Amino acid sequence: MSPTDQSSDPVAWDLREPEGGGQTSLGEHIATLWEGRYLILGATLLALLLGGYYAWRKSPVYQVDAMLQVEDKKGGKGGPGMEALSSLLDQPTVAQAEIEILKSNLVLGRTVEAQALDIVAQPTFNPLVGDALVRRRADAPSLRIERFELPTPLRGTHFRLIAEANGTFRWEDPDGQVLATGHEGEELKAVWQGQPLVLQVRHLVAPPGQRFSLTRQPFLQAIEDLRQGLQVAEKGRQTNILGLSFEHRSPDRGAEILNEIVAQYVRQNIERKAEEASKTLAFLQEQLPQLKAKLEAAENQLNQYRMQAGSVDLPEEAKLVLKQSVDLESQMLALKQKKQELLRTYKQRADVVENLDDQLTKLSAEARQIDGRVRGLPRTQQELVRLMRDVQVDTDMYTALLNNAQQLQVAKAGEIGNARIVDSAMPSLKPVRPQKNTIITLAALGGMIVGIGLIGLRRVLHRGVEDPRLIESRLGLPVVVTVPHSDQQAAIHKAMERREGGLHLLAQAHPDDLAVESLRSLRTSLHFTMMDAKNPVVLITGPAPTIGKTFLSANFAALLAQSGTRVLVVDGDLRKGLLHRPFGLLERGEGLSEILSGKADWKAVLHPEVVPGLDLITTGTLPPNPAELLMTSRLPDFLQQVSAAYDLILIDAAPVLAVTDPVILAKNVGTVLLIAKARAHSLEELQIALQRFESGGVKVNGCIFNDVTAIKVGYQYYRYAYHYTYKNQGKDKP
Repeated sequence: MSPTDQSSDPVAWDLREPEGGGQTSLGEHIATLWEGRYLILGATLLALLLGGYYAWRKSPVYQVDAMLQVEDKKGGKGGPGMEALSSLLDQPTVAQAEIEILKSNLVLGRTVEAQALDIVAQPTFNPLVGDALVRRRADAPSLRIERFELPTPLRGTHFRLIAEANGTFRWEDPDGQVLATGHEGEELKAVWQGQPLVLQVRHLVAPPGQRFSLTRQPFLQAIEDLRQGLQVAEKGRQTNILGLSFEHRSPDRGAEILNEIVAQYVRQNIERKAEEASKTLAFLQEQLPQLKAKLEAAENQLNQYRMQAGSVDLPEEAKLVLKQSVDLESQMLALKQKKQELLRTYKQRADVVENLDDQLTKLSAEARQIDGRVRGLPRTQQELVRLMRDVQVDTDMYTALLNNAQQLQVAKAGEIGNARIVDSAMPSLKPVRPQKNTIITLAALGGMIVGIGLIGLRRVLHRGVEDPRLIESRLGLPVVVTVPHSDQQAAIHKAMERREGGLHLLAQAHPDDLAVESLRSLRTSLHFTMMDAKNPVVLITGPAPTIGKTFLSANFAALLAQSGTRVLVVDGDLRKGLLHRPFGLLERGEGLSEILSGKADWKAVLHPEVVPGLDLITTGTLPPNPAELLMTSRLPDFLQQVSAAYDLILIDAAPVLAVTDPVILAKNVGTVLLIAKARAHSLEELQIALQRFESGGVKVNGCIFNDVTAIKVGYQYYRYAYHYTYKNQGKDKP
């Protein structure tokens, strides 16, 4: 029958959550946490150990810093007023462009080449310890490579280098085959997979047998790794001051790399500023030989003409025309030269080029007018003016270009760029990672949170009854007594498990224990419960194993005997009975199974006076068919005989949800008590246990709520699946 099918039950149980039952007070939450304090403490300590191990195992990372100032040489446009207006607007500064240049492949690539950062040589340590044992030691293993040349397809391949005695080393391929052996400074050559390899070690510090992993990364990968460790940001707003930081495991090596980045940036900055002067100088140096040859040709023609024509004097008018013609020709040549320079950058239709064309057109018109005036002179004077004009124009142009070239050379040599190093990188003494205090604090908090989460998960997955009032209100089963948890009983149970001699009864060893006091109150409650019982036999059972049935049966029987009651306690668990152990018996011997099978009389298997006033009958030999044995007529005969001989008989029975034995026994007894362990059973589980008895026509007279802690906790109830195995374990061995 389904536990939820209540229409055919003699008693209908309401297992629904009580109204407002989902609300738990703050005090109940605190009590729950206090109950699970050892779990929280254990999780916190474990997390602390893991956090401390991580902080100890993790290699420290150091940060080095540098500072640059970038000057904006362009100046403000539109006067001071426009500069003030620009400062109020969110416009990109020159520093933002320089940040991108600093992190570009140009600067970082040069740094990788200069510092050989694409060559990775790392010592190999135990993975559990890492470099923690050699950290900060002067003789810590280190390897610096001068050259490591290999073809591009082999970049990223992991080679090995193993230190040997007297500063020598062994170079191995990825398969462990020796490629070469050598020492510091020696250039080693080898061939692997048909490809030539070259290795030169700059510096090696390591004990014999120390292994190193040797790799040459792809160039772009090395640049990207360098970029990941570099941080560049403008300090303040529109200050054009750049702060650079770089992280590395070695503070000295980190400072060296960052200073190289700064140096490469400043170098390219100077090269970029000198690039325009270099282009103009190259153009002038290309034009100078041509102008010099043209000047020499013009001078030769003038000299030859004078030799042919003899001495010719120019009138004032001719001299004036010559001067004007020379000026116009010089201006036109200068504009044509400027146009050629502009055409290197702009197209023919650009505005600046068209403006030059317009100026040349005007000057050409003026030159034609002057040519008309020259044609009005005598023929000899015309030729002389023309030749003198060519010589003068070529001389002026050559002299001007020569002066410009010299000025550009001086400017190029003195170019300093617009970047200035304010602070160079210096090794840092304190690592930035790992932050040990933060890690340990977070680990402790994380462990505490995990512990609290485990407590919550445990309560969600196993929602046992914690308040005995729910058993009475939901199942209608009276709770005759609640037995608190006893720390003293835990020690007694361990002694019993060790098979130590003597009695293992809490009622004898610690009669003032709270659990014993509760059992004394059970004696009073049981008196009223048994007033209408058909016989003085009390059956004690429970839904599941390991809930304290044997403990309650033995100690309650001892208390009854102390009060003057003549008591017989019977181990009715014919599958796994252990009631003989609390009374100091190492073997079951003969007992109930021999009585029910007719092999022995009950008086013959009786253990008299195990405690003054208390007799014991054990299970005897564990039978293969306990249920069939209990269904024989010898059971009621046995109970009738002992009922006449004793004031009270206690039977410790097997769990009712595991086997049907308790139901068979219950039909022959006067009182049935069901044990429920705090937080071990759900209401649904107890309901099924009661249904087992009711289906056999037996009424459960009361409930003993066992192992109650002193902490009050809230209650919420969820349905969950459960399953018990209760197998015959065979004969106990001493």
